[in-house]
Amino acid sequence: MNCSFKLHGTAPVALEAARKRTTRLARSRTAGLTLFLALCPAVTALADVLATDTIGSVDVEIRRAGEGTYPLVIFSHGMGGCPGSNDAILSALADRGFIVVAPKHKDCISGNTTPDVAWSDPSNWTDLTNSDRRDDIHAVLDALPYSTYEQYVEDFERVGCMGYSMGGYTCMGLAGAWSTWTRDEIRAVAALSPWHRPYLVQDRVGGMTNDQTLYQGGTRDIAITPQLIQSNGTYDQTWPARYAQVFEGAGHFAWRDGVLGEGFHSQMSHYIGSFFDAYLKNGSTEGLEAMESLVSTLDFEHDTDGDRVGDSMDNCPLVANPDQTPSTLSPGQGLACEDLPPGC
Repeated sequence: MNCSFKLHGTAPVALEAARKRTTRLARSRTAGLTLFLALCPAVTALADVLATDTIGSVDVEIRRAGEGTYPLVIFSHGMGGCPGSNDAILSALADRGFIVVAPKHKDCISGNTTPDVAWSDPSNWTDLTNSDRRDDIHAVLDALPYSTYEQYVEDFERVGCMGYSMGGYTCMGLAGAWSTWTRDEIRAVAALSPWHRPYLVQDRVGGMTNDQTLYQGGTRDIAITPQLIQSNGTYDQTWPARYAQVFEGAGHFAWRDGVLGEGFHSQMSHYIGSFFDAYLKNGSTEGLEAMESLVSTLDFEHDTDGDRVGDSMDNCPLVANPDQTPSTLSPGQGLACEDLPPGC
């Protein structure tokens, strides 16, 4: 019996396997909880708090670490899934000190896995394709500052967006890949096995206006990952700062809860948490440079000064100079830092 539980609101509730067994044995919520506690007296609760609510007329799940204020990350689920399908990764991020707000898109309610335009026809996707997802997140971001959850959000001007599969498509669109979807407050995007091909084949990746992007893929994620990391693929066309990890043996469902993904989630969450720590908490980027044991490909390009020129190519990496005008006095150095000490 799985004896772990989470704090859902104010009452401890068994995780799915235990909850189903308890329901069969008990006639009431109280009796079920009593039986659960009797069977599992030494349970340690996970840190995240889960609430379900409606914000901006959109049903959402909200995970947070506790009663403090936290950086905000919006999560967009995969096509036909729901936020709970990725609970392990969402909970790990909340545990790390974030508030994660996850809308339930209409395909969560219906279970529909067919997009408005065929998966096989990415060149004909437009900003109208599954734009209900855009509408959901716009509505939530507009209403959240006036909701009871405002007290838990540290900054509404600098927000992360994390999306899995079709949710990755959604976050990339909101970051500017579809200009009509853009939300300027979305600065850091984590795209987990994202449906990126409409943006790649239509040359829209460079339209993203966020500051930092992380991609994750898998060696068995054959419909998504190869074009994500190929030469001049989506990763290469993304402005720095940019990061990519490919997990050996991971297929497209590895980011969901269940046996296909549980072995990967700890290391996936390490990179996701390190990414949002670095860019929503002003933390270190060191965790994004470490090659974990399940990672077959690790790429990163920091952009310390935020001028969209990666540090490895920037002639003045600590002073923003997007035009890269060279110094007339110091070969290899930029004019913007000509009067600064070496290394600036």
